[in-house]
Amino acid sequence: MPLSRRSLLRTTAGAAVPLAAATGCGRALARGPDLSHVTEVPRGPVTIRWWAGRVAARDGSDLRPVLVSAFRRKYPDVTVRLIAAPPTTDVSRATLTTQVASGSPSPDVYMGDLAWPAQFAHNSLALALDPLLPKGYWQRYPEELVQALTYQRQVYAFPFYLDEAFLYYRKDLLHKHGLRPPGSWEELAATATKVQRAGDADFGFVWQGTVYEGLTANVAELVADAGGSILSPDARKVTFDGPAGERALSYLRDLITRGVTPSSVTTFVEQDSLDAFTSGRSVFLRNWLYAWGVADNPASSQVAGKIGVIRRPGFEDGTGGRSCLGGWCNYLNPHSPNLGAALAFARFLAEEEGQSILARKAAVLPPLLSQLHGKAVARSANPAFALARDVRLVARPTRTPEYPMVSKAVFTPVNEVLSGGMSVRQALTRARGDLQAALRGEAL
Repeated sequence: MPLSRRSLLRTTAGAAVPLAAATGCGRALARGPDLSHVTEVPRGPVTIRWWAGRVAARDGSDLRPVLVSAFRRKYPDVTVRLIAAPPTTDVSRATLTTQVASGSPSPDVYMGDLAWPAQFAHNSLALALDPLLPKGYWQRYPEELVQALTYQRQVYAFPFYLDEAFLYYRKDLLHKHGLRPPGSWEELAATATKVQRAGDADFGFVWQGTVYEGLTANVAELVADAGGSILSPDARKVTFDGPAGERALSYLRDLITRGVTPSSVTTFVEQDSLDAFTSGRSVFLRNWLYAWGVADNPASSQVAGKIGVIRRPGFEDGTGGRSCLGGWCNYLNPHSPNLGAALAFARFLAEEEGQSILARKAAVLPPLLSQLHGKAVARSANPAFALARDVRLVARPTRTPEYPMVSKAVFTPVNEVLSGGMSVRQALTRARGDLQAALRGEAL
């Protein structure tokens, strides 16, 4: 679908985009990219540009130069010039949307959130990959990940690295009180309360509750724990306002009213919750994979050597071990004049050689199943890596081009519940209406 000015402005959540950019995009994509030689790496010197954020290594360095060097050893005629992406996801998305929509040939390959495929595919900002790859190619990755990268039965991004959420806890405090890591959310609340009442922690459990994407991730996980979802699998029907949604929001609100979670969680992003944990103020923390490296480092944490990590629990009558699916992928710019080289580079990062570098050196998880379940991941000093292989992934409701508005329709009323400004039932009713409006493409 050619990109219109209306849809572009809506899906970038207010980013300013010149009309000429959208019009130019329509003309360029009407012709479509020349795919006749896309699967061939050009002979002779060629330069491609890779838009990418920092890829953290376990030793704190940046793995991007390592990955580029490894690729060039295999393809010495292809030079990869790195374009440093902005530090925030929303700015990166808005900038790329503007640039690619204008018909720019650069970057040739760009790293983006796995929440983007539907939006970028719908607006012709990424190249469909299935026609360029052998049959059965996607079987080497987790099914939930491939589904997240699919829009209208076509995959639009190469998996690069995964992120998952875990429950971190104060091992020393649980041992002091003869308590075990919680097997359910109900047990977590009871355990945290016992430690708090003994005066050993200010907070029982911290997570991310401000008005942003991170709250949507927290909610998606808990709703799945309760046996439900925010949207139907095809992203056409609202399912959030059922019993599972009510149970999830009631639990979150009860954590605050009972004093297990501080009321200030309504302003918390990942760093705020991590700070509360590493300063020794909280018993439990829900956060992403990177949190272990910070919390167990004496240079950045007062609780280093005193922590443990487990998969997220579930509710008492359900099953646990779920995590919201996070991570980053590589997309191909349909305007690139060097699609053969761009395809070779994106495949290199997604396949065995590039993924083995991540498995051995990165502070992130390789999504390639052979590496995810391999020895290098299992032997990581971060114990969450070994746990990650058995986590059941929960996708956010990203399989709609309207996902930015869908997420807003979730995190806005939920934050109102957390702050006490709205009841659970009122929030679910509002969310249903806003989600339906978002799916129709209406701005909230």
